[in-house]
Amino acid sequence: MDVGKRWRGVRRPADGAHGMLTRVSLPITLITGSEEVLVKQALEEARSEARERDGADPDRRTVSAADDAAVPALAEALGPTLFDEPALIIVSDADQIDDALWRVIDTAIADPPPGVSLVVAHPGGVKGKKYLTALRAAGAREVSCAALKKGRQTEDFLAAEMRRRGRKATSGALHALYEAIGHDVALLIGAITQLCSDVESGPIDEEAVARYFVGVADMQGYRVSDSVWDRRPVDALRDLRWMAEASGRAGVGPAVTAMLGSGLRSLVRVQGLPPTMSDAEAMQETGIRFDWQLRNARTRAKRWRADRLAVAVVGLADLDVAVKGGLREGESRDVDQKLHDMETYVVTTASRSDA
Repeated sequence: MDVGKRWRGVRRPADGAHGMLTRVSLPITLITGSEEVLVKQALEEARSEARERDGADPDRRTVSAADDAAVPALAEALGPTLFDEPALIIVSDADQIDDALWRVIDTAIADPPPGVSLVVAHPGGVKGKKYLTALRAAGAREVSCAALKKGRQTEDFLAAEMRRRGRKATSGALHALYEAIGHDVALLIGAITQLCSDVESGPIDEEAVARYFVGVADMQGYRVSDSVWDRRPVDALRDLRWMAEASGRAGVGPAVTAMLGSGLRSLVRVQGLPPTMSDAEAMQETGIRFDWQLRNARTRAKRWRADRLAVAVVGLADLDVAVKGGLREGESRDVDQKLHDMETYVVTTASRSDA
C-alpha cells in the first residue's frame, strides 16, 4: 500500500456553478510531542477552528490507535451522521498506527466525510514516521508540542505566547516571570493569561510581573526570614511551605532569598557595633529605619557567632544562584527543585546548635 498517496476525492459545487468540480480536503491537524499542556492547547485550537469553519461546536470523538478495536471505532467515528453534524475526530497514540488503521484514515482523506475535522496526536519519536509523512503530504497543519528545554527556549515560548494573544512583553519581564514561577509550563501559561487580562495596555514590563507574582511572596518572605534568624527551624519550614502554597508556588524564587538576605545583613551590621552605642547612632550606622527592627536585630545577634553568620552568608549566596537557575547560561531549575533547595537551607541554617 502506498501510504503517501494524496487526497483524491471531489465534491460537486452548489447549483449555478456550471457543473465544475471543486476539490474538498479533509481538515487535518497533526500534533507532535507530549508536553501535556501544549497538547491540550493545540486540541482546543483545533476545536475552535472547526467551530469557526462549520458554524457549530463539533462533537468531539477520541480513538486511541493503541486500542485493539481502533479500526472499527475510527471507521464508525468517521462515518456520516444523520444530519451531517460537525465532528472533531481525535486519533491519539499515533505512534501505534498500523496499516489497517491507516487505510481508514486514508479513505477519509480521499473522500472527506461532511463536517469532519481530523486531529492526529503523535507523542514523538520515529515510530510511525511514514504515516506522519503521509499526513504532511495530505496538507496537515502541524503543531509541535515537544517538551520545552529549560532556560532560553522556554522564555522564547513565553514571548510567542504573548504575541499569540496580541500582546508584547519586555525580555526582563519574561525573565522575571520565569524566575518567579520556574519551569512549569501550565503555570507559566496561566500567568501570561492573567497578565494579559489585568494589564490593559502597553508592553508588559517587570513592574507588572512583580506586582502580580512577586509582591505577595515578598511579604510572606519576611516571615520566613524572621523564623530563620530567630532560629526557629520548624516555623521557618512551615512558613516557607505556607508561602509556596498561598502564592500558587509562584513565590518560590529570588523573592525569598532577597528577604533572607535583608535579615542577614541586619544581623551582620549589628554584630559589628559597640555594645554601648545608642539606638539612634546604631540606626544611623546600619541604615536600619525603625527602632523595633534594631531591637529585633540586636536580640537575634546574641544567638549567632560571627563565623556561623559567615557560613550563612556563603550558603545564601549559593541558594540565590540555585533559585535563579545556576551558573551556566540558559540553565534553570524547576519549582520543586527550588523549593527543596530553600527548605534545606532554612532548616539547616536555623537548626545549627552551635550557631
